[in-house]
Amino acid sequence: MFSKRNPQGRITYPRNRGSVPRLFRAEGTIDDTPAGQHLVVAVEVAGLIWPKALVPADSGSWTCQVHEGGNPPSGRFALSLWLTGSQGYDEITAWLETGTRTGHYPGLWQIKDGVKLHSITLRLEA
Repeated sequence: MFSKRNPQGRITYPRNRGSVPRLFRAEGTIDDTPAGQHLVVAVEVAGLIWPKALVPADSGSWTCQVHEGGNPPSGRFALSLWLTGSQGYDEITAWLETGTRTGHYPGLWQIKDGVKLHSITLRLEA
């Protein structure tokens, strides 16, 4: 799936262990993205994954808006950056379409052909 050198990606904003409102901006960097791969920003709580954005990487950087509408325990959750191929992209696109249609966004146990590149811990502002 990937080249000999694994892609490197990071979340640079917000900072690890920071507090965020329910709607916030996330930023980061990525290098060596293989052709046909996609970046995904997701929220993780209790082993489940909620994709928040399919993110284009321009010039090695990315930015997106994240809305955390759930109620994670103690307000804490992980924000993670994933790299996925066509299977994961198709899965997430279908999940988002179904959620938009039904209003129901169940957490995913995994992202097909996805590799987590980086993760930080955040807390919702009170």
